[in-house]
Amino acid sequence: MKLASIMWKNALRNRRRTVLTVLSITISIFLVSTLEAVVDTLYRPSNGSSTPHLRLVVHRSTSITQSLPESYRQRLQTVPGVKYLVGLTWFGGQYIDERNFFANFATDTENFEKVFDEYIIPPDQLAAWRSERTAALVGRKLMEKFNWRVGQRVTLKGTIYPINPEFTIRGVYTTPDQTEEDAFYFHYDYFDEALGRLGQIGSFTIKADSAESVPHIIDTVDGMFRNSAAETKTETEQAFALGFVSMLGNVKLLLTAISAAVVFTILLVAGNTMAMSIRERTGEVAILKTLGFRRDTILILLVGESLVIALLGGLLGALGAKLAYAFIEMTFNKAKFLGFAYAVGAGLLGGYGVWVLFAGSSAVRGWVKATRYVSTTLGFLIGFGAGIVFYMGVGNVMSQGGFFSSFGVSVPTLFACLGIAAVVGVGSALLPALRASRIGIAEALRYVG
Repeated sequence: MKLASIMWKNALRNRRRTVLTVLSITISIFLVSTLEAVVDTLYRPSNGSSTPHLRLVVHRSTSITQSLPESYRQRLQTVPGVKYLVGLTWFGGQYIDERNFFANFATDTENFEKVFDEYIIPPDQLAAWRSERTAALVGRKLMEKFNWRVGQRVTLKGTIYPINPEFTIRGVYTTPDQTEEDAFYFHYDYFDEALGRLGQIGSFTIKADSAESVPHIIDTVDGMFRNSAAETKTETEQAFALGFVSMLGNVKLLLTAISAAVVFTILLVAGNTMAMSIRERTGEVAILKTLGFRRDTILILLVGESLVIALLGGLLGALGAKLAYAFIEMTFNKAKFLGFAYAVGAGLLGGYGVWVLFAGSSAVRGWVKATRYVSTTLGFLIGFGAGIVFYMGVGNVMSQGGFFSSFGVSVPTLFACLGIAAVVGVGSALLPALRASRIGIAEALRYVG
């Protein structure tokens, strides 16, 4: 406890320098967290489905913008291992004007909910969507965004196809994690009839009967249409989704390189700061040695001070990024807003409880006097975390959604950023601290720097 108290006091002796260092680390870690969140979102596998690994996408081998003949459907259904099959055609329609753009597909209705088993659709709405040719199935987020209601008529303006079909919303779907609720589905027959029966489908989505059948299906389907006028490429749903990301280039390498540059910059800034701080206290090191402090103890004090500053900045940056993006996302959902308010309330109670507990304890009063605000902050974080866990466990069932759902900083990323901060803290102070701990008493007393 004495060493911790000394570390904390040393970190606060030049408060302006400490605050600026913490802020620089905070901003840098916030940026690293954001970049990693982008990578996680782009390369996140399909989630929510109980069997995402069983879904395959069959599309034109030359380009995803080219269609496949509808007649392929019958042949695909005969492939061993194919359990369910639906066709999907990207319509690319706009609602009112180009600012209101969202995913909209012409699809089959017969086995739709069996292929996309993560979609939660009320049975009566599913039956209504199937029975009416002009019916549409819409994600809940789109319903909230445009204030639509079941039974409302919506017209989409065609951008790729020269039609402006009108639909009646008959069903609303949700997903367990609320990350894919932004699409608009309607009947392929209605769409194809409006175009004059072209008989073309953008792609087919297959659900295999088992994981063992997946490689066989891929080889069989592509072999079946090899050397035909419309050759196919069959791949897993995740590989198909990553194909869109690859069009942007090696995004993952680019963002990782930027993160590495940011971390290297933090290391230089923190290293310079700690070198200045340790150099200014060279005379004090001699006094500590005179009082009986050993080399390893002095090394721990100096490196520990840097580690405290770096971890504080890392915690503020990573946790700040997580909460910031969670707050932005949950402002569009009232249930999540209530969950956030509950978590903040639990955090405040936790922080106040720790303050009262330690402030009234004479056994640790000397230690708390130096670190009372730190312990109170930890109490708030513990209470806030308990509130989040409770909301994700209980409130998730009530609202059909999680707290940190779509774009956000994941828990592994948060711990990785704290690890980066720890490495920066230790790495920036290690060399200056080693030199200071090994310097002789007489030399340290004569040192002027």
